[in-house]
Amino acid sequence: MTNMVSAGEALLRSLKSNGVDYLFINPGSDFAPIIEAFAKVNSNEIPQAVPAAHENVVVSMAHGYYLATGHMAAAAVHVNVGLANAAMGLLNAHSDDVPIFMISGRNPLTESQRMGSRHTPIQYGQEMFDQTGIVREAVKWDYELRYGENAADLVSRGCSIARMEPVGAVYMSLPREPLCEETEMPGVPCQVAPAASYPNPEAIKQAAKALADAKNPLIICSRGDAAGEVSAELQAIAHDNSIAVTEVFVTRNVLPTDFENSVGGNIVAHLPDADVVLVVDAAVAWIESKASPAPDAEVIHLGPDPMFTRIPVRGFKTTQAIQCNTVAGLRALRKALPGKSNLDRQQQISGRHARFRDAISAKVEQGRLGLANKPWIAKCISDILGDGTVFAERGGPLPLFNVKGSNQWFGNTQAGGLGWGLPAALGYQLANRDRLTVCVVGDGSYMFANPIACHQVAQAQNLPILTIVLNNGSWDAVRISTLDIYPNGDASKANHVPMVPFMPTPAYGNIAAASGCYAETIENAEDLPTALERAMKVIRNERRQVLLDVKVGMDDGEK
Repeated sequence: MTNMVSAGEALLRSLKSNGVDYLFINPGSDFAPIIEAFAKVNSNEIPQAVPAAHENVVVSMAHGYYLATGHMAAAAVHVNVGLANAAMGLLNAHSDDVPIFMISGRNPLTESQRMGSRHTPIQYGQEMFDQTGIVREAVKWDYELRYGENAADLVSRGCSIARMEPVGAVYMSLPREPLCEETEMPGVPCQVAPAASYPNPEAIKQAAKALADAKNPLIICSRGDAAGEVSAELQAIAHDNSIAVTEVFVTRNVLPTDFENSVGGNIVAHLPDADVVLVVDAAVAWIESKASPAPDAEVIHLGPDPMFTRIPVRGFKTTQAIQCNTVAGLRALRKALPGKSNLDRQQQISGRHARFRDAISAKVEQGRLGLANKPWIAKCISDILGDGTVFAERGGPLPLFNVKGSNQWFGNTQAGGLGWGLPAALGYQLANRDRLTVCVVGDGSYMFANPIACHQVAQAQNLPILTIVLNNGSWDAVRISTLDIYPNGDASKANHVPMVPFMPTPAYGNIAAASGCYAETIENAEDLPTALERAMKVIRNERRQVLLDVKVGMDDGEK
């Protein structure tokens, strides 16, 4: 019976054979069979384990790893309490269609007689009628392991469903008794994800005709793919056919800053005048209370789930919906379009692009001296970025940054789960150890990121990340939202909007320094460029993480 292994080992082996190379984990007593397997099995036969000291860090690192590679990672946490902490990370992944193979332990089901049965009082307190209910709405598929012999095939099925478009997280709960059972050594995966879906040719023909005949067409996008193919196809379509492109509510940048058909994210200025609109895999295309398409405009939505069925209320106008792999759909559309430039329209688009960039430059000038603003900070980061990558959580919207290509700027998802930016950046850098990775994050979001756990992981995994904390000592997003609804209310007249400040602020540099991080505090905007020069020397020469605590003023809002 030498081919028999524990179900815990079978699960790990099946993850590896299904293409999962990393397991980000915050372990508990329920994972004894998995821990035993890590001690027993050759490391190249199972995923590499990356431990972290908080569950949101674990899930967000898996999220960031996917953004870097396009490959799914696994995340594992301890029973219901760990899953509760992981839920926010899963909500972020769900919002942006990021696949993660989520695992949690499950309280032992039996009180005695079986290997793995309960042996501590806490295992009574942690029992739930429906543990999966904590995350069921944030995953595509869930199941509880009941028999050890099913472990490998269930992993294969979960991986296949996670990778089926629209991709997304799946979840398995693992009671300890079946995890301890012996089962046969797993073989090759029993299932694979379906091939990419192609668009209906007649639908593409109709969409191409509408765009070709349009007087003022507009493309709306908000995220690309890890390989950059969405970016390449969109740039070709826009350039060859003189179509303006607006990136709105961006989570993964699509266009380089200097792409002349990019007209910025102010959808209010572009949408009402467009006669044909192509929405490319954008969950939130505009805000109905602020802008709407013209009554007679055609609005075409294209993507793996053009109706975004995971969102209960989403009433955007849709005259045509094309369900397909995004790259395949854009590639077919590009071939169907005439590729004929409209000189007058192109000149108008180029002028809109120039005015958009000039407006950003004007904002930069306002923050060069004294208390820094986000445009100035983004400009300074852009000056050192090169082909590096920015993760921004309340750190300034995409238009403030200067990027050379797609996937150089990642923003927090529309789920708004705070504390995403720093651990996601760590997961990204784990896959790109030699690429400069910058996390620029608001001070509130930094505290939500469980920074002690993040900096410890960075030190343990030798990840020389550059973290820039924008410190205004307040929940500025809360202030902006309040004033947006009550612009002339009592809160607007108060010295401080109630519940917004959190003074006194911690010494963030001291938190980071506890894990060997080089840290500085920047009081004046004019000192930031030289501080960044020092930071880059530490990163390049010492391969050490850096934190800059930058004092900033209140924000005008992110658009």
